[in-house]
Parts: sequence; structure tokens; C-alpha cells
Amino acid sequence: MLHLPPPDPAFEVSIASQGVSKGLRQTEDAQFLVRGEVAVGHVFAGLLWKNIDSAMAAGEGQSFVGYRTRAGGFDLAGTVGYHIQTGAIGHFDDDRFEFNVTASRGVGPVTPRISVTYSPDDFGGTGESLYAEAGAAVGLFPRATFSANVSRRERDGAPDYTAFNAGIGYSFARHVSVDVRYYDTAQSALGAIYEPRVVAVLRARF
Repeated sequence: MLHLPPPDPAFEVSIASQGVSKGLRQTEDAQFLVRGEVAVGHVFAGLLWKNIDSAMAAGEGQSFVGYRTRAGGFDLAGTVGYHIQTGAIGHFDDDRFEFNVTASRGVGPVTPRISVTYSPDDFGGTGESLYAEAGAAVGLFPRATFSANVSRRERDGAPDYTAFNAGIGYSFARHVSVDVRYYDTAQSALGAIYEPRVVAVLRARF
């Protein structure tokens, strides 16, 4: 008989002064995000929703399934996600699949991390999209962490860009944290969503 570990549910809700995804602004004002997940051993699955500012939709929902493990001192994860824009206006390509792999490893107080996300057919008129991010986090003092990341996104049918972010996260308690982060891209001339900004996020996880 197969013996599975008990389900381990998790729930997250956050509010950000502005929404950001893959280094680009998603909202002019606050973004609300809710996420639920259930893990059984190494396997996990869940749902997510957040509001966005778009001429074509008011929100984005996600369903995902993935696998987490540890090997050779590395924390590894792979995820397959289905994304759909909610409150869509008109007829357009409002969904996509995404495939993500992430690897990180603690080296003393520093944790380097790399993540790669691929979509064979992104939203709207965008085709293939590849997003790669590398960075590191370092503990400053109890409950506080500084992290910085650099990323590159290449897309068919939409501008390619290079992005950067750096910020400090602080845990007030076991379940509540805040993150204040600076975002910028090397292509600010492309428009407002590419321009620099500072974003604060209050997050509760249970």
C-alpha cells in the first residue's frame, strides 16, 4: 500500500504599492494577490489571482503544479502553470502555458539563485517568450535579508529587455513580512512599464 505524507496546505495574501511581473510594471496603483497551495511530499499544486492594469483585462488567474526537491546541496523546483486573463475585453489570445525551473544553494550567509521561465505562446500577439533571472540574497541581521537580481527577457512579437531589482525584506513575525524593492530596466525609453520604480509589498503567509 502506498503511504503518502499528509497534505500540507499554504495560503498567501499580499498587497503591493504597484504590481510588477518579470521586471515590468503591471499596475499603476495597488495590486492585490491571493495564492493557495497544497503540497504532498515533493509535489505541489495551487491557484493564484491578481489584479492588473490592461486595456484587455482586469486580472490574471493561474493554476499550477510542480515538484520541489533537494539534491547535491541545491534546492530545486520545476513548475508548469496555466495563466488566463480575467475580465477580458474583446477577443484576443488571453491564455498561456508557462514552464519554470529554479535552483538555489546557500553558501554561508549568501544564497545564489537562478530561474528560467519559458512560454511557447505568450498573451496577445506575443509568441515565444524566454525569461531568465539570476541573483543572490544575503542575511543582514535576524529577520532582514538583502537581495538583488538581474534578468533578461526575449520575446517574439514584443520588445526584448534587461531588468534589475534590489531590495530589503523584513519578517515582522512568523507569518508577516514586508519587502521594499527598486526596479529598473535598460529599456526605459520603451514606455512607462519599463521605467524605474520603488515598490513596497506587505505579505501574509499561513
